[in-house]
Amino acid sequence: MKYPSPKKLMEVIERVLDQRIAKETLLKDIRAMKKSADLGFDAPIKYSRSHRGYYYDDPNYTIKKFPVEYEEIESAQFALTLLNQSGALPYLNRFKNFIERAVTFAQVENQLKGDLSEYIKFEEPVEVEGLTWIQPLVNAIELKKVIVITYRSISGQSTKTRRLHPYLLKEYDDRWYVYGFDEETEEERIFGLDRIQDLETDKGGEYRYFSGDREEIFKHTLGVSRFVGDPQEIILQFFYPQSEYILTKPIHDSQEVIDQDDESITIKLYLRINYELRALIRSYGDQVEVLKPTPLK
Repeated sequence: MKYPSPKKLMEVIERVLDQRIAKETLLKDIRAMKKSADLGFDAPIKYSRSHRGYYYDDPNYTIKKFPVEYEEIESAQFALTLLNQSGALPYLNRFKNFIERAVTFAQVENQLKGDLSEYIKFEEPVEVEGLTWIQPLVNAIELKKVIVITYRSISGQSTKTRRLHPYLLKEYDDRWYVYGFDEETEEERIFGLDRIQDLETDKGGEYRYFSGDREEIFKHTLGVSRFVGDPQEIILQFFYPQSEYILTKPIHDSQEVIDQDDESITIKLYLRINYELRALIRSYGDQVEVLKPTPLK
């Protein structure tokens, strides 16, 4: 059983709504779900002091028992239409895919007598931490402000204060990072938002401007480990059946097919050799052979 804390619930809600909410609003909504006759949920929500989080007192209770109304599906479809018309805003594609899935499964569930989970198995949703820092970080980047962050060590045993000149936010593998100039190391570095414990603006700090092109920072990088030399040509040969998947789901935007037959496909990439690239290649096992460069073999 999971016991999401108020902080965790707020992060999830803020991610979905794309706006910040007050803790009082969250508590008010929880009370409404428990007692409001208009909503009709009658949710058996309890708070566990030992786990410091909420849970359903009735393990068989699920909000999925309340069907999505036709008007709600229509509203979602209307939102999807708007997103389709906003092709100039590629970042909205994430919401488009989400709404498409929601509309499809809502329509399916409304026609079923049983629980949708009896017929379809979904991946467990990933709990993304640190999203509450996105808005203040975007503001700092736009206004060119120095920030002071309290940053947790990877072990979680200690924290350290860092002064950062933020340049760019980066998402990778369901996690968010901020890239900028770190005063302590006097170099450009990247920090995970999930490890930021506190953040404030240094109103008196003199901002160090970024002189390059932000589009180029991660252009030739898979993941976020970019401080590993210049990008280079990488040639990989994939064997059947993995070769079929490489065509439908490219590794990177730079991917180019240079040879193909019934048994294999050879592609060319232009990337920096980093941890994420090595880990991805290893994950394919004997379904891939590195043809170039030698250090990657």
